[in-house]
Amino acid sequence: MRQSLSFLSVATLACALGVPLASAQYRGEEIVGKIEQVNGANVIVRRDGGAEVRINVTPQTEVVFQDSGDKKLFPNPTSSDLRAGMGVRFTYNDGNPARIVVNYVPASTGSEAAPAGTQQIKARIQSIGQDGREIRADVAGTARTYIVEDGAQGRAVRRGQLVVLTVADRDGRQVVTRIDPAEAFGTVVRVAGRTVVISVDGREETYGVDDDDLLDDVRSGQRVRFEVEERAGGRRVVTALRRE
Repeated sequence: MRQSLSFLSVATLACALGVPLASAQYRGEEIVGKIEQVNGANVIVRRDGGAEVRINVTPQTEVVFQDSGDKKLFPNPTSSDLRAGMGVRFTYNDGNPARIVVNYVPASTGSEAAPAGTQQIKARIQSIGQDGREIRADVAGTARTYIVEDGAQGRAVRRGQLVVLTVADRDGRQVVTRIDPAEAFGTVVRVAGRTVVISVDGREETYGVDDDDLLDDVRSGQRVRFEVEERAGGRRVVTALRRE
């Protein structure tokens, strides 16, 4: 007579063969594991026990780097900084965690946009020195003061403006070598997949997006305000976009 295996027997056999069983997650459960894959807003994490967990992230997902050295590599972390190989911890929250703590970063992972020896920091200008050679800016809620290498760049920004500062360590001093606006205005020309073409100051500029949701309800002819980050190979990515 054929006998059916109980679930317990199947689980025991799977463990003996070293095959991880898929497990269901519940709201409020803490997940600890390593990122296996990042595809836009979809992230796959392999738990320490071997099970696979799929989650969704958005620009509103809070990302925190635990190690002080990693914080320097990612001074203004967002969900777009998540990479395969990173160790993470989060509360499941029905697959949409509100906060992700990165507790391990592979040695090969770093800030791809900044040249060697520098870092890029997104900040909001609070004040500018009279000659433009010193600025005070809000960085993730903390006021910081920087020396600006080229006073003309310092004089070109305005109080309250959101910018990306390229900062180099010069003999222990944090010196701003370049200031780029993080926010721009334009008119949408067309949207194609994960690419959007925007007319900025009469020029058509093409940008990619990490989060497909940014382009929901975006149509040709709309006036938009958006933020851009430079990525490896000169690729420009829109990280925030809203209609005017």
